[in-house]
Amino acid sequence: MAIISRWFISAATRLASDPRVRTKAAEVFEKEVKPRATETWRKTKPKLEATRDELTQMARESDAMKNPGAFAARVKKRYIDRDDKT
Repeated sequence: MAIISRWFISAATRLASDPRVRTKAAEVFEKEVKPRATETWRKTKPKLEATRDELTQMARESDAMKNPGAFAARVKKRYIDRDDKT
């Protein structure tokens, strides 16, 4: 197994140092990966912000610092138990 591992590391090192491979990798990143990631972030960001705001409100209402168990129960009921039903 160590021989195969060393072979893969050696091959990866050679590929990483090849200017043609580096150029192609940069091109694929700029043309395919980055636009998809940007679009996904654009769609996901509002949902993450809404969830953050909801968790902040739950923490205020249940006084999470004094009663973390109640806060955890609310989070579990809202986010975890909901997923079990779908």
